[in-house]
Amino acid sequence: MQAMEQSVAIIPHDYPEPVATDSYIIPTLGLYHGSFVFTYLSTFLSYITPYDLPVVYCILELLRDAFHTKVSFLQLILEALKVESGYICLIAIFFLISLIPLCYTIAWGCAKEPDDDLNPGPTVDAIIQAEELSLEESLHCRKSFLGLMLQVVILLLIAGVIAMFVTNEQIASAVDHTPTVVRSSLLDAATYLRDAESQMRFVIAQGLATATERIRDDLEAVDKLLGEPIQHHLALFTGIDIIFESIIEISTSSSNLSRRIHLLQDALARAAKISYEAEYRLDELQIQLTVLQRQCTFRDRPLCDTLRIRNFEDTGLIDRIRKLQADRTLAKLMAMGEASRNSSMHALSQELTLARATFRNYAGEVRNATEDQADLVEERLEELSNDTEATVSVLSQTIGELVGQVNRTANFSDSFFDRYREIGAILWLAGLATTIMTLLVTLILLSALSCGCCHADNKAGITLILGAVCICIASLALSGFTMMEMLLGAHGQLFICHPLYNEPDYTVLQKLIDKPGLIYPTEPQYGIIGELLRQAAPADARWSQPVQISLSKALNECEQGRGSYGTFQLDSLLNLSAKIEHRKRPELERAIESVGASEEPFLGFTVRIQGILEDMLYDSDLNMTSTRIELTQLSPDKDVLTFIDQLQRVSAQIQDVATSSRMTTLGSRAKRLQLSLLAPLEQLRGDIVYHLTALELQLSPWAAQVNKSLTHLRNAQSFLDTDAAEVCYNRSDTYRARLRGHLDAYRNYTTMVLNDRCASCRPLFDIFDAMRMLFCHHIMDPMNGLWFSAFLCLFLWAVATPLSLMLSSTYRRLEILSTKLQHSNSHRARASVREDQRESSHWSTQRSVSVHVNAMAESSTDEELSHYTATGSGEEDGTEEGAVVIEYIELRYESGDPTNYRESLI
Repeated sequence: MQAMEQSVAIIPHDYPEPVATDSYIIPTLGLYHGSFVFTYLSTFLSYITPYDLPVVYCILELLRDAFHTKVSFLQLILEALKVESGYICLIAIFFLISLIPLCYTIAWGCAKEPDDDLNPGPTVDAIIQAEELSLEESLHCRKSFLGLMLQVVILLLIAGVIAMFVTNEQIASAVDHTPTVVRSSLLDAATYLRDAESQMRFVIAQGLATATERIRDDLEAVDKLLGEPIQHHLALFTGIDIIFESIIEISTSSSNLSRRIHLLQDALARAAKISYEAEYRLDELQIQLTVLQRQCTFRDRPLCDTLRIRNFEDTGLIDRIRKLQADRTLAKLMAMGEASRNSSMHALSQELTLARATFRNYAGEVRNATEDQADLVEERLEELSNDTEATVSVLSQTIGELVGQVNRTANFSDSFFDRYREIGAILWLAGLATTIMTLLVTLILLSALSCGCCHADNKAGITLILGAVCICIASLALSGFTMMEMLLGAHGQLFICHPLYNEPDYTVLQKLIDKPGLIYPTEPQYGIIGELLRQAAPADARWSQPVQISLSKALNECEQGRGSYGTFQLDSLLNLSAKIEHRKRPELERAIESVGASEEPFLGFTVRIQGILEDMLYDSDLNMTSTRIELTQLSPDKDVLTFIDQLQRVSAQIQDVATSSRMTTLGSRAKRLQLSLLAPLEQLRGDIVYHLTALELQLSPWAAQVNKSLTHLRNAQSFLDTDAAEVCYNRSDTYRARLRGHLDAYRNYTTMVLNDRCASCRPLFDIFDAMRMLFCHHIMDPMNGLWFSAFLCLFLWAVATPLSLMLSSTYRRLEILSTKLQHSNSHRARASVREDQRESSHWSTQRSVSVHVNAMAESSTDEELSHYTATGSGEEDGTEEGAVVIEYIELRYESGDPTNYRESLI
């Protein structure tokens, strides 16, 4: 019973789930692969130009006016410069840095000494030797330091050139890849729209079809879901089945009782037949006894008068037998077991069969009675299906129009991409030319260092000067390129990437598209999404309310994978929640309410059975005890035997032989009567008493059983009459709740699935994310990296220019010093030979030069050295004030031991 109630209460909530497509192109493009090393520049740009909303809104207003051709591009730039002080400062810095090489080169050229200021003279040998000690070391150290610094700068320049080349190629690759990504995005958008429409159609239509089919199944199984629960409930609380079984047992007991009465009546009939004959013979015997008494002598008359025989009238045996035979109660009880149609047991069986059939066939009766109501419910469900199909048709038309707009956008994008590729090609060529220019200048500096490494100091110096001049010219071009790339990258980062990644508010993007709206000349009343849906919806669409959803909320919900139906408030267009709400459909509610079970079959359907049982109970009120006792006390056989015994004793006392002989003859006749009639009658009397006793023993339990069954039947019928209506109503209400439950389950399932996981708008966010990933990370980041690399090269040029010119001067001075050394060595060949011998000898030598300077002159310049060497001709002249005395001392070490040496003056 509990299982059946649970089966009625439990409503299946499993519905067919839609299958989303996975044929999207964007995930296969690999836009998220790779490393984006210049993303940090966006943080730097945010510090350069703070992202203040008033400033941004001002620029957005300018963009909208420019988009709708209210202002020219030049005016847009001029107005934008008013609020872009950070970029103006960057441009100024770039320009100033680009002037550093030119300014320094001009200053270096103006301050350069003439080449003949150190011409060698006849006494230059001493000066060369002095410079070799004081300048050669410092110049070589200076050359090494400047060369090292220039090498580091060149390495950094090469790294910058490589970065420029890589970023430029990345930009070109992203630009070439942009049409593919955009077309793939549009194809994915169309795929998403079609898939979303398919999934929502599946959920709405198939869900309703499933719910309708389940309702039809329940209407077909109304006998099991409604009739049988009522039947089982009433059977449980009334025990009517048990009562019917007990009545069947009464029928069996009644048959046994009837058979007992039949046996009794048979015994009574035979006893009556014998008693009639015995009564006649006893009457003859009484006549003969009377004649005998008259014939007795006077002397024997008193003895003869003592003889007396009791007939059946005196005992009342025949009356009692007749009374039992004529007893109507016994006749009714006997008739219960008969198979005749007029018998009460036959009537009881018929009524019991009819009642049991009425109770057991109640479920089928309920099904037959609810056929018309079930047909009405199915008609109303068909109307609901038609309305839902019309709603889905509105959805299909709206999404079809959106798909058409996407396709038209794809067709329009072809002409745009041609222009886009041209601009991309121009930018790529400009970047490539700038990179090559930077590389050439870097190679000039690198070749200068190569000449220096090969001791071609003159060529190295000239090449360095040429590199500096090239830097002066190229810096201006590189700064212009850097400014252009910085403006493009920074503005793209600020006005496009930052709004696109301004999660979760998307304030500027929402302001740009929703309000005031860059696409629409006038501000949309309910936002861009509501505007698109309003334009795409059919003209006869009945909006329950406008779609009011912000772009930021839609993006955030799509990022979370929410359903498109709830995200874009499609219920405002379709009004599906109201159409599938059965409580708002009065005709459907009335049709469902009309389905129910009636209690009429149970009202008074056991009244006739109760009447039969009451008659049987009345007939069972039969007292056979007195009759049985009377029959027990009556014994005609004993009376005759007593008469025979008395007759024999009297006959023995009679003196008259004739009288005695007649008495003996009378006794013989009485004996024959006793043996032939009264003895069988006595046996029948015993059988009658036995049957009466057995009847009493059977009748009492049977009457109790009838009374018990009657009482239970009355109570059951009373319960049916009073509570069957309530039971039927409650069970019918439960059944109707089950029918409504299918519609509620469909509504809840549809609402939950449409708002949660069905037709997830995540693909739209993936498209949005792919586009911003392409533009910001694949174009803007490399573009920012390009201008940053160009700026790095520009700054390194500003550093390399002084280094190059100073190194060129160093090379020049070393060259002059080398020339003087060669001139001095030509006048001192012997010193050179000795020097060669010293270098080839196994003795280690060291030349020590001591310079004695007078107290008046602690240092001397090149000019002073020339003067002093020109005026001093001997050792005595070196004693003058300020004179320089040069002594050459040779130290010779033996076997490289610094403690074992010899000094000699050269």
